[in-house]
Amino acid sequence: MKKIYEVPWDTEAKFIDRPNRFVANVRLEDGREEIVHVHDSGRLQELLFPENSVKIRRAENPNRKTKWDMISAEASDGEDILINSAHHRYISQNLLNDPEVSPFGEVDSLKAEVKYGKSRIDYLLEKDGDKIWVEIKGVSLSMDRVAAFPDAPSVRAVKHLNELIELKEAGNRAAVVLLVLRSSDYFRPKWETDPKFSDTFYEAIERGVEIYPLQFELVGRDIIYKGLLPIGEKGEY
Repeated sequence: MKKIYEVPWDTEAKFIDRPNRFVANVRLEDGREEIVHVHDSGRLQELLFPENSVKIRRAENPNRKTKWDMISAEASDGEDILINSAHHRYISQNLLNDPEVSPFGEVDSLKAEVKYGKSRIDYLLEKDGDKIWVEIKGVSLSMDRVAAFPDAPSVRAVKHLNELIELKEAGNRAAVVLLVLRSSDYFRPKWETDPKFSDTFYEAIERGVEIYPLQFELVGRDIIYKGLLPIGEKGEY
C-alpha cells in the first residue's frame, strides 16, 4: 500500500437530488441547500441517492455558477468513494511516474494527452525504445465486491479500445489502466450495461492490449494504492 495523491475537500453534506448529470443539489450541515457540480457522467445511482453523505469542495473560481464541486460519496458499507473524475489525471500521473507502483516500472518519458488520429490518448510512455500508449478509466461501481465498468453505455470507451488495438497491431505496446476506486475482489466489464464494450474489452486482451485493474482506496483525504486486481473470465459471471 502506498499513498499516491491527496484529494482536497472542505465539508460534508447530504445529497438531495441530481437534476441532470452535471449538477446535484445538496444540504449543508447548517441546513442551507447548494448546487454542486458533478464531474462524473456515470449514473452513480448506488452512491447518489437522497440523504446519502457526500463530501464537497468550494470551487476555486468565485464567479462560477456552481459554487461547489462533488468530491466523494459514502457507499453502503461506509467506504468513501471518489466520484470526481477531474482527479483521475493526477492519480494516474503520480502512479505512472512512480516505478515502485506503476505497472510499467521506470519509464524514460511520459507525455499526456497525445494526439492519435482524431482522438487523444491519455498518455504516451517511452521505455527502452518502446512506445506504450495508455488509456485511463475510473471505476467507482462495485457490485458484491466485483468492480465493473461502465455504469452507462460508452461509445467513447469502445472507441478507445479499438484505437489501442490498432496501436498494438502497429507494433506499439497499448494498455488500459483502470482506477478501481471501491474495494473489490476482481474486475469485469459490465456487459449488462454495455455489451459492445464487454465484447471489445475481451477482444483487446486477445489481441495483446494490456489491462491493469488497480485497486485504490480513499482514506480521509489520501488516495492509497493497494495493488493489482484479477480480471474475470468472459462468460463466468
